[in-house]
Amino acid sequence: MALPFEKKESPEAALMTNEMVRRLNEDSRRMKTVEQRLDRIEQQIETVESTVLNQMEDIKIGLEKMAAKITLISDRLNSIENEMARINKELSKTATKAELKEIETFIDLVNPITSRFVTKDEMKREFEERMKRKA
Repeated sequence: MALPFEKKESPEAALMTNEMVRRLNEDSRRMKTVEQRLDRIEQQIETVESTVLNQMEDIKIGLEKMAAKITLISDRLNSIENEMARINKELSKTATKAELKEIETFIDLVNPITSRFVTKDEMKREFEERMKRKA
């Protein structure tokens, strides 16, 4: 039943109205889909940002640890270099191998226990024997 003040729509107007309502509903559905996609994208972006921030914090902590280790290693190297310099200075004060060999030879020469001394007679005999061999 139509109300007395309502106008009756023509079939063309009703089709146009239906088409407009259908298009409006389709547009509303599309907008809702776009909004849902946008919400998902925003959530993904937030997740990515959170992950990146966490990873950056982890990297920062790792770099700080590495810097501390490098500082420690540098200090240890300096300590080792100083110790090596001290040892080299001490080594320069010690006798060389040639000097030790010279001292050993001298001790062997004057050591009465290991040295064999020659008597005058033994020396004369040896001298005469050599002179005979040369002649």
